Amino acid sequence: MRFTEQLKVTLDLKAGDKAFKLPAGSIKRLSVKAHAYGFEARIEWWVLCKESGDEDTLFTPFTDTKPLTATLTVDRRYGAQAEGREGAEALPLKLIGRVEERHVRERSLANVKDAPVMQRRYRIRLVDPAAMLWRRHFPSGVWVDETLQAVLQANTPGGLDVAYEWEAAGTKHGLHALGLGADDDSGASFLDFVHWVQARMHAGMFLDYATGKYTLANAKPEGGEALVLTRDEVKQVDLRYPEPRRDALSVLNSYVDAGTKRKAVENADAIAGVITECLVTSTLEGTLTDRVTLETKRQQLEGPELRLAFASYPRASLVLNGLYTLGGFSTQAATHGKQYRLHTLELDARAVEPDAAHDPDSTANDYALSLKATLEEAADPTFRRPRFRPPRWPFLAEGRVVSEEGADPERTYQIRQDEETSVESYRVKLPLWDKEVRCPYEPHQQPGHFYFPADKGTRVLVSLDYQHARMDRFLEWRPGARLPKESQGNHLLLGKTDKSETSIQHLYQDSKPMLRIQRTLEKDTQLIEVAEGRMFLRVQEGE
Repeated sequence: MRFTEQLKVTLDLKAGDKAFKLPAGSIKRLSVKAHAYGFEARIEWWVLCKESGDEDTLFTPFTDTKPLTATLTVDRRYGAQAEGREGAEALPLKLIGRVEERHVRERSLANVKDAPVMQRRYRIRLVDPAAMLWRRHFPSGVWVDETLQAVLQANTPGGLDVAYEWEAAGTKHGLHALGLGADDDSGASFLDFVHWVQARMHAGMFLDYATGKYTLANAKPEGGEALVLTRDEVKQVDLRYPEPRRDALSVLNSYVDAGTKRKAVENADAIAGVITECLVTSTLEGTLTDRVTLETKRQQLEGPELRLAFASYPRASLVLNGLYTLGGFSTQAATHGKQYRLHTLELDARAVEPDAAHDPDSTANDYALSLKATLEEAADPTFRRPRFRPPRWPFLAEGRVVSEEGADPERTYQIRQDEETSVESYRVKLPLWDKEVRCPYEPHQQPGHFYFPADKGTRVLVSLDYQHARMDRFLEWRPGARLPKESQGNHLLLGKTDKSETSIQHLYQDSKPMLRIQRTLEKDTQLIEVAEGRMFLRVQEGE
């Protein structure tokens, strides 16, 4: 559904330290898809040279490698009013962003000497700053005893303005681990992580289009006073009613001694026999309870959506996350008396006169327009978010076991017990990030009747999940434990140092097996050797 409207369109482009203002007359096509959390716009314009190709001062900075920033403003030329009040000026649609793609087509004049390039068509794809910067950000890092907000702030580059109204993001956690630069082929960027963690924690990202500032929040913006979209401006109204969840959801804890092994999440719309069972494994009862609380929030029913196709450019301001009502419609309509929040806006505009030379300096232009909007009920608590790639965990990193027991050279082990949960853990230092993480104090892959704790300095491979770490495997032999390959032997080396240890070796001499047990304490040694035809016992105190 297209209509013709005269719009005031301006593109302010900044390339390095140079600024350019492109008026509506030169802008021949633009398309915008704006959401509550960000936008994408494609803009096409012409630059004409009247006497010499050198008049186009945009070409050199445009084709340079420096970042391009731009602000696009779109407004109705006549009859605009703010908040539905006569005489008040409406605010233009304003998109402050960064250029993600750029294209140039040159048109030379063959009938002019030396065939100079006198016309160039420029095209850009403009996106919101978070889409440009965070989509190119792939950090691998570890944050210990930090808040999620601190993690996000540590990964917020210059030029990205983010505010926080997200209470849960201010809670400290023992570990946040990101391996977005790991070679896992998931392709998830930091922006994907932001949307993933918000979906996990039931929060949303909102962009203030007037200022270019983002807010990460656990509730939607208030929206201010509701603006009126009138009957003559709206061509078509459609309502979409999302299908409720039909699965009966339960959270299960597979820990063998769990006090509560299953908790159901109430869903009155469930169909018998259709189930989803979320599986966790935790020694802590609170893990199950927290997951049930989260899943209860997640399954909140998304409310009806209102989809509008416009017959003309509205007189009221178009404000993403703003509130609206429909005026002049039947009192019997389903939308009567309701307020809606604008969360998606789609605009496609093509100049009625596409010729590059047609009035290029005009501040307004006639466009054939298609304008659509999608709104949600103002009281709808659910969050709209884009599709995202879930980051992939775990990823692996090397570390060394930490123990403060005994002197520095001694191969001691240490058990750390959490004061609140009584959970026991190792401390493992990750030299790459100079951070210590806690790994469960458990037998790992050994049977339970072998008690061989990882001791100080042991080099291990650590498996890092988003908020949990675990020892994956050991990476090197203990000093003194390795035997010459000629012996084809096996060795069990126990103790703190080479002056306080017990060595049990099974090796071959002249292709015959021999058992050798030696206890050492400073100069005091006891040795037992069992070989073919002999048994040797020695107790010795050296000088």
